[in-house]
Amino acid sequence: MASMRTPSASELVERLSPRIHSLALGTVEPDHPDGGTSALAGRVPPESTTLFQIGSVTKVFTALVLARHVVRGEVTLDQPVADLLPREWRWPEGEPITLRELSTHSSGLPRVPPGMWGKVLGRDPDPYADIDASGLAAALARVSLKGRGRQRYSNLGVGLLGHALAHRAGTSYASLVEAEVCGPLGLADTVVERSADQVARSATGHTRRGRARRLAWRFDALAGAGALWSTLDDMRVFVRVQLDPPDDELGAAIRLALSPHLEASGGPHGLSWVRVPGAGNAGAWFHNGGTAGFRSMMVVCPDARRGSVVMAASDRSVDGLGLVLALPPRA
Repeated sequence: MASMRTPSASELVERLSPRIHSLALGTVEPDHPDGGTSALAGRVPPESTTLFQIGSVTKVFTALVLARHVVRGEVTLDQPVADLLPREWRWPEGEPITLRELSTHSSGLPRVPPGMWGKVLGRDPDPYADIDASGLAAALARVSLKGRGRQRYSNLGVGLLGHALAHRAGTSYASLVEAEVCGPLGLADTVVERSADQVARSATGHTRRGRARRLAWRFDALAGAGALWSTLDDMRVFVRVQLDPPDDELGAAIRLALSPHLEASGGPHGLSWVRVPGAGNAGAWFHNGGTAGFRSMMVVCPDARRGSVVMAASDRSVDGLGLVLALPPRA
């Protein structure tokens, strides 16, 4: 029986464009003469400087902040997160939760804080907005750890990691990610809090049925799990530096993040990065993201020196498009 042909990127874009309000995508190939390609599509094509909320792709930025601190010797991956936070915080029973566990989703913490599933299922338009530092502390005092040491995806865990690193630095998550990642890389439009100009340049999120979302999700103490906005121009720069890390402390942190730190049933996990499954994809890593009205996907293949980024103002997944763009064709 003949195998099914994988659709090309152009075919996928053609299929998705009529169903997605705004779609921005690009490849990054450092060794290619033009460095890769980009495309802007959808019912209302954006600009390359249009901001999209990238959701859980934020976790890769949080992991890079962690990796920079590790490379500088300021923390260790196996250090308890409690060391970075107020002493009066109460923690679930068991061995102390480490920074490595938070970044690899192996701490045993649940996906979201207690009570949030009710908000999500009840279609709360802004479920993360009211979780401040005291709310985060209260959530940690109420949870129990399950499946410790195994991969169990946790927005609560990576949000806690971002908050802890910011608390240790005496600043906000927004300021920390700007100082450690966005500023050094020149990512002027990759932000938690948008300026008036950036709000004016932002895409409006849409449902699968094409209805505009009235409100984009906001984050407080869990910003490190999904708060960032970015543009196609900025995200292509970020992908490129993953493929071509500089020969300095930042480059060492990138290489640390893009290394296996947990062996899981679906394959190795880096620091927030997830290995693309499949025997032919051994060197490819990805992270996707989704908030109300937005979807994103980022893939890097260091061995093939190729990557991709896709951002959409829609609740429709763009994971398949990101993978087709990035993964080298098979013979």
